[in-house]
Amino acid sequence: MNGVTRDRWSASQRLELHFWQTWTKAAPYQNLDVPKYWSEELPRFGCSRDFFTGRRVLDIGCGPVGLIHFVDNAAERIRIDPLLLQYESRMTLQGPQLSLAGLGEALPLASDSVDLAICFNALDHMQDPSAALAEIRRVLRPGGTLLLMIHSFPKWARPFFWIDRLHPHHWTAPAFVSQVGHTFEVERSETVRRRFEVPVSKWILPSSWKYLAGNLVVASTYVRARK
Repeated sequence: MNGVTRDRWSASQRLELHFWQTWTKAAPYQNLDVPKYWSEELPRFGCSRDFFTGRRVLDIGCGPVGLIHFVDNAAERIRIDPLLLQYESRMTLQGPQLSLAGLGEALPLASDSVDLAICFNALDHMQDPSAALAEIRRVLRPGGTLLLMIHSFPKWARPFFWIDRLHPHHWTAPAFVSQVGHTFEVERSETVRRRFEVPVSKWILPSSWKYLAGNLVVASTYVRARK
């Protein structure tokens, strides 16, 4: 998939920052148990928390509560996000770490220097996903693992993608797996319907409508791949 213009990407980043400034007020996230959430997500990749033990782990587009914050058994944790310095609530990492405000398309790391890379719900926020995948491949060591997740959509929803200004890019599940397969060896993939839990009492709120609509069309596609 080709990149988008700088203006389009910048607009989506402003929306991304606003989301993280207000996300705990949104109905699906008000009572979210974040550690429990990550413990339920990891099996989608066919791995457990032990998979990170002793490895140098990179999280690209980590956000303020990304998976990188919950793998404290890693040898070193690296988090990179273009908005990292702007998040109002940033979790503190313990142990060997590196935190950088940077882009997935230009990772400030040496080639063949990372054992495991995470890009969770982030590739579709980037200006140029193909360039980002190439950069992730560059920094991964031979045989290194990449864990990816994005929200995917059915083909019939394509005419409505313009409504989603938060994400510059959209894929069907097969198209996304194919995109990753151009750069990596795909080891496994799984697509499940995305379910945003919105209490009935809050269905009337305009802030809940996008999540209710999302329940009709959004899936989550998980890919585990190797360099």
